[in-house]
Amino acid sequence: MNEKRLLLVYNPNSGTKTIAKKLSDIVDTFTKGGYEVTVHPTQRRLDCLETVSENCNAGYDRIVIAGGDGTLNEAVNGFIRADYRNSFGYIPCGSTNDFSKSVGIPTRTLDAAKTAIEGVPFVCDVGSLNGRYFAYVAAFGTLAEVSYSTPQNAKNQLGFSAYILEGLASLPAMTSYKLTFESEERSGKGDYLLGLILNTVHVGGMKIRGVDDIRLDDGKFEVLLIKNPKNTAELNHIIASVMKLDFDNEYMDGFKTSKLTLKCKTPIAWTVDGEKGGEYTESVIEVREKGLKVLVQKKS
Repeated sequence: MNEKRLLLVYNPNSGTKTIAKKLSDIVDTFTKGGYEVTVHPTQRRLDCLETVSENCNAGYDRIVIAGGDGTLNEAVNGFIRADYRNSFGYIPCGSTNDFSKSVGIPTRTLDAAKTAIEGVPFVCDVGSLNGRYFAYVAAFGTLAEVSYSTPQNAKNQLGFSAYILEGLASLPAMTSYKLTFESEERSGKGDYLLGLILNTVHVGGMKIRGVDDIRLDDGKFEVLLIKNPKNTAELNHIIASVMKLDFDNEYMDGFKTSKLTLKCKTPIAWTVDGEKGGEYTESVIEVREKGLKVLVQKKS
């Protein structure tokens, strides 16, 4: 009889509904790993958050989350709400799976399930936006739509640059924000079109190439704020800078920080981990250093 207990919380509607198709094999993997498995399919929005926070101290030896980045975001908020300090497993099955690719979780479902019980802990930073936690990104602008509309061949060739360039191609339909920002490292103001606060090497399903100093456990996030170009010349300058991977110049602010405050008379509409994150005239983003412990693949 298995003595260890495992709770699997999964979203049956994530991505291509892979989990539902592989559920029996996943449970079999956990059972062979020595666990008595309890399975909870989420029923509604925030069900994952509530289930996780209610069961963190219910005697489970392992909690595993299966779903897309939105499901992961709920789980992260549930773990922090319950002050959960143990390692958890994650089986990615969404459309982008940026977080899992960044930390080193296999994309194949059963390999990820095996990692959830045999992997090694990786402690990474977590962000908060006005008290709502996020695993890897907070963004304003129409970036969520951009990540899905960018052609796959452009993603493959240009990576993160394609993500930004596709957003600039949508310029006439995009809203800009006249805002001020403050941090210990840098402060400024202007009319900004796009904003990203990142703790990841993948965003929108694309890898950030050419930036070698991104770390997920250094207590700082990468900030990228792109100004609204006033004319074609400025737009061309921004495009050229993106192609050269120059993200800190006259037309964009790129820096690292552990705390950032943005103020705008017009409420800024945010997305966090690809989900709606609320609208605020004052947005405070802070790093919770080493706030999350996730099981990742052992390095060979």
